[in-house]
Amino acid sequence: MQHERLSDFSGKGFYLLFSFPLYTKIKIDTNVDTTEDTEILDYNEDDIPNILHHIHLLENKDVRYLKTLVQEEKNFFHYCPFCKRELPITYKGCELDNEPSDSTLTTYSHMFGMSEDFEEYHEYAINDSAKRYEGLIEKIFDENRVLQMNLECTSKDKHKFYVIFQLTDDNYLMKTGQYPSILDFDNSLKEYRKVLKDMDVTKELTNAEILKTHNMGVGAFLYLRRIFEKLIFEKFEQAKLENNVDEHKFNEADTKDKVKILHEKGYVPNYLAEINSFVYDILSKGVHELSEKECKLHYDTLRKAILLILEEKMKMEQSEKSKKETKNELNKIHTKM
Repeated sequence: MQHERLSDFSGKGFYLLFSFPLYTKIKIDTNVDTTEDTEILDYNEDDIPNILHHIHLLENKDVRYLKTLVQEEKNFFHYCPFCKRELPITYKGCELDNEPSDSTLTTYSHMFGMSEDFEEYHEYAINDSAKRYEGLIEKIFDENRVLQMNLECTSKDKHKFYVIFQLTDDNYLMKTGQYPSILDFDNSLKEYRKVLKDMDVTKELTNAEILKTHNMGVGAFLYLRRIFEKLIFEKFEQAKLENNVDEHKFNEADTKDKVKILHEKGYVPNYLAEINSFVYDILSKGVHELSEKECKLHYDTLRKAILLILEEKMKMEQSEKSKKETKNELNKIHTKM
């Protein structure tokens, strides 16, 4: 998930507040935005409409979202790390005195073509936008350009949360702190806990998440690759115990072929075999060649792929267990008969 500008988080407020990595710069563009519409005034004798064109010059959508983020009350249904369950988490909003409610700076209208007058309108919009933005920053941030947003859950305990943002001199917003941590708010591994415990990869996933939240994408990729490798060698050990694999051939093979060997013997999930041709290459390239930014950009997709492999592995093992239990019961019935 890539976010370059603040307005990219529209509709994803909770992600920005409690899941977005620390110290990642988010651009606040202050350039004037424009929209256009038309108005039919009347029709001439040939029934051709006389059209008035309107060009609306607006505050930038990044600035508009900053206002929305801070001003509006919010009610997120999300996981509370203290309650250990999902429930509404609220933000009361912040009243901004004398803040213009209309984001329109000015409107330029013309019928047959833009004239030199438009430049005057545009210059006025730029100056007014800059004045508004400066006033907004003074209202929202303290003298050190720091903003703290406070939230709470709606349980009887009303657990408190906060997020701290820093605004840089060149108009970048950075989340510099939060409580509880990003990891505390991440409940996405709940359904995988059993298989993660069995495989002892929880530590690797946790380390990957910690590195990712601190903008260390390459290191996060390294831990994802270790999970992938651990899955392969766990299944190899199982196949070896069951005398169902050529150990020398397996050890001589590269990772792709190792997966192929195990899949042909029925030890690894189909999904792993499907993505095998490129997932390990991506992880390895991330460790050795990709930049931190590229790794961070692709991390969520690779993490999801790893979790899908683990999910299918868990279902596969449950199915095999069920088959064995059913077979044993059938044998008992057959013996009695």
